[in-house]
Amino acid sequence: MRKQSIILCIFITAAVAATASAQQTVPQLREPKAAALNGTWITTVTPPAEAGLPSFKLIFTFNADRNLIATGTAGELPALGNPCQGTWKSTGDNEFTVTYVCLDFDGSLQNTGMDKLRGRLVIDDEKGTISGTLGLTNFDPDGHEVFSACCASVAGVRLEAESFSEADY
Repeated sequence: MRKQSIILCIFITAAVAATASAQQTVPQLREPKAAALNGTWITTVTPPAEAGLPSFKLIFTFNADRNLIATGTAGELPALGNPCQGTWKSTGDNEFTVTYVCLDFDGSLQNTGMDKLRGRLVIDDEKGTISGTLGLTNFDPDGHEVFSACCASVAGVRLEAESFSEADY
């Protein structure tokens, strides 16, 4: 019985040591100034002049785990908020790269392909603004590239929580 207790203690000690060692090797998601990007940003995207398209609103939400969600309002029906998801990473002090994809639909709401967007964003802490550029590659439903276009400008502000009072309404 004593021998089994000793063996059990050895296994428990080894398991605790292995867990502690594994926890030390797990990479951290913390990046310099990454918290500056976290949150929701209301932006205006201005396509290049040669595209012949008007500016449109794009809402970005950047999560601490380096995932992003974007929703835009551009073009004719049904382009009223095509779902976009992707990722981001810090590339310097208040500088970030983004890569995300958006599904495209026709007037019958049938999938017509996907857009992949890549860009660079910069935050101005003093002004509380975000700005940058985006490039787009369009793919058909089978994943074949249809066209690429560069570069749209992006500019916007962070959405901040506001106090609420029933007296305001």
